[in-house]
Amino acid sequence: MADEEVVEEEPDIVHVGSGESESGLSPIEPAKPIAPTKYDVRPSLGEKFQKENVWEIIVLTMSEQLSGRQYRADEAPKWAKSISNAVRQRVQELDMKRYKILVQTTIVEMKGAGIKSVQRCIWDPETDSYADDLYRNDSICCYTVVYGTYMY
Repeated sequence: MADEEVVEEEPDIVHVGSGESESGLSPIEPAKPIAPTKYDVRPSLGEKFQKENVWEIIVLTMSEQLSGRQYRADEAPKWAKSISNAVRQRVQELDMKRYKILVQTTIVEMKGAGIKSVQRCIWDPETDSYADDLYRNDSICCYTVVYGTYMY
């Protein structure tokens, strides 16, 4: 059996209409123009983060939600969530295409102590931005910040 080897033959491939000339070279096809890209790397001027409009939404929403209220520890988390959701919804209605909107609201009681807050984020300063505002009355201090990061 070792003497009997099976040899498989490759089928003959015939190219029909390959466009080869008698010399065996194919003709050069003219270069096609490059199509414009189908993705946006940067927002156009009118599509950038609308910082002034977002700031107005923050101020309006916080004053609507907190005016006339006194600080209550059991209600503060609900108020913060309500403000964040309302701001996010109103900012999304501005229809800033391809922007991811992040909203953070902090409510603390005014007792005369100071507060410091630091936030860090890696972003593109040409496309990404934020808007923030602070609301105060005699018993409540509320800080809301909205980040707009462009999704490439």
